[in-house]
Amino acid sequence: MRTPKTGKALKIVYLTVGVICLMLGVIGLVIPIIPGILFLAAALYLLSRVSRRVRRFARRDRRLRELQQRIDRLGDISPVDRLRVGGWMLIDSVVKGIAAVGGIVRRVVPRNTRRYRALPAPR
Repeated sequence: MRTPKTGKALKIVYLTVGVICLMLGVIGLVIPIIPGILFLAAALYLLSRVSRRVRRFARRDRRLRELQQRIDRLGDISPVDRLRVGGWMLIDSVVKGIAAVGGIVRRVVPRNTRRYRALPAPR
């Protein structure tokens, strides 16, 4: 399958944003606040618009192929609706990240501070 025809400037944009998404995705696999899988999927899509090799790789796996087809179908949605969906996805990711950090803080910070007595004042 051929890569969609795009201009040179658009290819540079796809490549730049794709590499940034790839880096964020790898970081997101380590840090739970960043949605790593979402960025990796975005990187796969953007880089497949530029590279035949990445597109072939995505077409080999059934799950990646289905993801690619679902993203391709988003072309039928208006840009305003795409932004709206992207905004909701971003808000969802931020809320989940904050909840994850809150859970970690709750485990680390003691609940009952009465257990710890204040040091007596020096005389």
